[in-house]
Parts: sequence; structure tokens; C-alpha cells
Amino acid sequence: MEPAVIALFVCRSLVCVLGIIGNGALLVSVLKQSGFKTFEIFLAGMASSNLVESFLVDMPDLLTELAGLRPERWFCKVLKLMSGVGETGSILFTLLICVFRYQKLRDAATRVSLPTMLDRVRNAWLLSAVSWVVAFSFSLPSALMELPKEDQFVSYGQGNETDSRACSSDLFDCPLLDCSLGRQVYKMAYMLLLNGLPLVIVLVCSFLMVKVLYHNHKALSDQPPAPGSEPRPGRPGRQAAFQRSTRAVLAALFIFQLAWILHLVFQFALDSQEFPYWSHADFFLSASYSTASPYIYAIGNNLFRLKSCF
Repeated sequence: MEPAVIALFVCRSLVCVLGIIGNGALLVSVLKQSGFKTFEIFLAGMASSNLVESFLVDMPDLLTELAGLRPERWFCKVLKLMSGVGETGSILFTLLICVFRYQKLRDAATRVSLPTMLDRVRNAWLLSAVSWVVAFSFSLPSALMELPKEDQFVSYGQGNETDSRACSSDLFDCPLLDCSLGRQVYKMAYMLLLNGLPLVIVLVCSFLMVKVLYHNHKALSDQPPAPGSEPRPGRPGRQAAFQRSTRAVLAALFIFQLAWILHLVFQFALDSQEFPYWSHADFFLSASYSTASPYIYAIGNNLFRLKSCF
């Protein structure tokens, strides 16, 4: 392999390992909690989805490429199915985290003691189950459709050159200039409903969260402290923890928005059969959020403590 290909392979391997470690540690930390709450349930779902993508898709693909093996076509179909489930599940759980945090932040001033609909653990588990079902249902067609011929594969290891050992890295196998009607319909429905729509909702909720934080900060700074008043013990600590957690959520959502905006542009503006290193760029765009998000969420919520993981 060329030096550039080797460097890309090493970078992909490092990102994959970091993603497995981060999401695994986050999942263990959440499972070690004494009681499940809505936010922890959604975090566990997101970490599980990211692990499906990293551990069951990226790692086997890297090992297959490293060993120089030629995978069977059924193996490629399984990889496509798992890739779609992991990617879609991560998007849906991120959407739930975003909506839930905005709801809590919006109602914090007036309904701090009243539970919201998503506060009910039963509803959180139900939405999590629905997310997995939707992720599997929308990913199943990619595994049921016939794979392209081997001379149409775009390999991870050879950029835009043909490699009969590789599985196609395109979830839809739908190049811009050579795509059947069925694949076009599937791609448009998938990208619109499971990429575009969640991205718009996350963008709107993120803007509203920033707006609420700004108004809260401005109201506190404009209000002079009452003479002789003392803060309630323990109250500032809870508020500070909530604010820190919200900032972590916003930081992770910013990476999510940036990665998936570029991903959508990448899918519709470039051709998988013509653009060199399509698979590498697609991998790094999708892995940027799934690798960074567990560390951001865990650090912002004080979950990466030794006693939380062991």
C-alpha cells in the first residue's frame, strides 16, 4: 500500500479504537448508576448505537482489510445492515437527548419541580425501543438489495480504485450518474427522514437552548444580590452541574450538526465512483461525532470517574 493509504488506515484504526473505548466507558458508567433516568437511558442508547458502528462494522472491516481477506457477499450485507442501524440509532438518540434537554432547560425556571412527559422512565424506554425499530427497519433495505458487481465496489484501501476484496463503502450503492430508481427512492427517503429532518430539529433546539441560556445569564447579571441574603446550601451546586451538563450537550450537538451537514453535502454533491478516497472521507465524517460525543457527554456529566466505571 502507498504511504498515504497506510497513514489513512492508521488514522481510521485510531479513531475506531478511541470510539470503542469512549462509548464502552460511557455505557459502563451509565449502567453503574443506581437508578436509570431519562437522560441516562438516552445516553446508553446513543453509546450502544455508536458501539454497533465502531465494534461490529468498522473493526471487522479494518481487520478484513489488514488480513487481505475477500469477504463473502453475505458478510458485506451484514456490515451494511449493522452500519445503518448504528448510524441511524446514534442520530435518533442524539435527537432525543437534544429535545429532552431543551425541554428541561426551557421549563427550569417555571416548572423545576414538575416532571415533563419525557421524565417518565417508561416513556423513555418506549422511545428507545421505537428508535431501535426505526433504525433497523430503515436499514434493512440496504441489506436486502442486490449488491453491485465487484468491479463497481469502492474499496476502503484503494481510494477510488477497484478492489475485489473490499465491501462497498456506500450504504446505498447509489452513484450520482448510475443509480436505479428503487435505490434513488430509498436514498432520498432515508436521507430526508433520518438525516435531514433530525438535523433541522437539532439545529432549532440548539438555537433555542443557546437563547434560553443567554436570557438566563442576562437576567442573573442584571439582578443585584439582595443585601444580607445567602444562597441555599446545595442549590448552586445543582445549578452549576446542570449548566455544565447543558454546555456539554451543546458542544456535542455542534459537532453533530457540523458532521452531518458536511455528510449531506458529501452525499449529494460527490460521486462515490469518481471521488478519490470516498470511503475514508465518509468514515471520518460519521466517526467524528460517534468518537468525540461520549467523551464530551461523560466529562460534562462527571461520568468518567473511576468509581463510575469499576
